[in-house]
Amino acid sequence: MLRFTVRALRCVVAVLGALILFAGDARADLLGDTLKPFASVMEMYDSNVFRVKDREQLRQLVGDDRMGDFITLASVGTAVHYTLSMQELDLLLRKDFIRYSHYTGQDTGRDEASGRLSLNVLDSVKIGIEGSYTLAPQPRADFRGADPNEVTTSRYGISAGYESTTGIGVEAAFRREEVAYSLAELSANEYTADYYSGTLSYRISPGAKVYASYQREERDYHEGVPVGARTLKSDNVGDSFRIGLSKRFTPRTAVSGHIGYLERRYSPLSSRDYSGLIGKAEITYGLTAKLGLVANWERQLVEETYTDRIYSINDLAGVGLVYQISEKLKGTVLERLSWKDFVDVPGSGVAPRSDFIQDLSAGLEWAPCKRLTVNLGYQYSTRSSDDDTYDFISHGVTTGIAYRF
Repeated sequence: MLRFTVRALRCVVAVLGALILFAGDARADLLGDTLKPFASVMEMYDSNVFRVKDREQLRQLVGDDRMGDFITLASVGTAVHYTLSMQELDLLLRKDFIRYSHYTGQDTGRDEASGRLSLNVLDSVKIGIEGSYTLAPQPRADFRGADPNEVTTSRYGISAGYESTTGIGVEAAFRREEVAYSLAELSANEYTADYYSGTLSYRISPGAKVYASYQREERDYHEGVPVGARTLKSDNVGDSFRIGLSKRFTPRTAVSGHIGYLERRYSPLSSRDYSGLIGKAEITYGLTAKLGLVANWERQLVEETYTDRIYSINDLAGVGLVYQISEKLKGTVLERLSWKDFVDVPGSGVAPRSDFIQDLSAGLEWAPCKRLTVNLGYQYSTRSSDDDTYDFISHGVTTGIAYRF
């Protein structure tokens, strides 16, 4: 398998090299700005593939004590952008091939297809029709099992908005989402959700806007969960309100965010009802002409499908630096912290659980010529939980090359 990986890597590099030599002049004639294909290959070493606590836990899970593995990720796809008068069409097609050197049973892939049609009517009415499909492996930190779990997510929706010359705007939108899992034991988590939203906004200046929005989510699960001697479905309705602001001071300095309230109600499982504050904020700041800072914070109330856990309160904070070392070389350092507190069904007797998760990444991106990029990166992830069976530490090193035609 490792020989196959090396041969595949050499082959892709050779193909990309040929494309660099011969595709540059032809792109403008044959592809223009409408069709934008891309290809990339990345090699990664992950020191803890299954996100387990130690080798003993790994042996119990898969019967092997090798924690790390080499992973090859190859991607091909194309973006499409077509403009006719004031109407725009954007499409994306992407296929990822994920191959493991040792744990070949974990080989998987990722499919993505999305599109959006933007219509402008009388310069002030905007209509958007969009849809997407993804088939992707679920991150190992999110579930415990020997087999890979692939998540299929389908979305489609429509939105319509109007903004007057005085800066007052209104928008209404509808979106449907369907989520399914490849593992049979997770079928109780599959659902269909309908989202209805409305937004009222006011543009204070060309770079500043305030808004208020309301969203209703109606979520229907395909299967029920056992509650005592009965099996009940976790169908629920969520209502949320948000008040937000976005303002751009300079091309490299901006702030945005919102604060809101979410209420979720279950029927007939009223003991699982919950509500609370939600919010999000982000700041981007140009420290110098070459150095930029980004900082963000978010609070989410996430529904949990465990029988004894109702939901979790997720507080996330991140900070990052982007440094344009030279015209062709860029460096990034990103740190993300999250605190996840689970709220349990009253009287369930389950042990309390809260997690602390840290993700640190650093990388270099080199663009030796137009449309070609070479990447080198490092990732560190760790989770510390009240239930130490969920603890893990992982290190990852990646290197890759990408070409956009």
